[in-house]
Amino acid sequence: MLLATLARAAEATFSDGLSAEETAACGIQRLAPKQVAALDAQVGRDVTLAHQGGVSAFSSTFTARRTPQEYAVAGVDRLSARERDALDSLVARAIAIGPAPSAAFAYAPPQAPPPPVAALAPAPLQLDVHGDLSLTVGAGSHGSSFYGTSLDLFASDPSGKFTIGVGVSDYRGRGLIGPYCPVFLEPPFMGW
Repeated sequence: MLLATLARAAEATFSDGLSAEETAACGIQRLAPKQVAALDAQVGRDVTLAHQGGVSAFSSTFTARRTPQEYAVAGVDRLSARERDALDSLVARAIAIGPAPSAAFAYAPPQAPPPPVAALAPAPLQLDVHGDLSLTVGAGSHGSSFYGTSLDLFASDPSGKFTIGVGVSDYRGRGLIGPYCPVFLEPPFMGW
């Protein structure tokens, strides 16, 4: 018998917990059974959200939080302004009561919406091209000087299978002496 009582209490809805006077004050008796069931589901969802969030009230009224579709499905649009005010007060009371003291607090974070389908489509693969350009100018003692440029260009396959690189450089100088530096003299003598 105790189990039957607990099961009935767990299945109790918002409209089941109202007295005859409260039902008349908020106009629920004029609603169709489907509308009452939708209203009970919406109130139950708000009460569950409040309990999960550990709050005892929301910043706006129950009827103000409804979308136009929820408003129509629950029959709230058929209620007078006085009945909607009574309904808001009764829902606020149901939210303020909170869970039973013995109930454990359980937070369920809201689920993130799935990403749009267009965002999941891979971007078309494109050739990755990059490079560099440098200009070098130098001078030394006794009139030595040099200048030059270099250019490097790389093209990479987006799948990572290959990279092609091309490098071009041109340096000229005057008066440089050493085993690794070419010496350019005025004509008729050229090179080392």
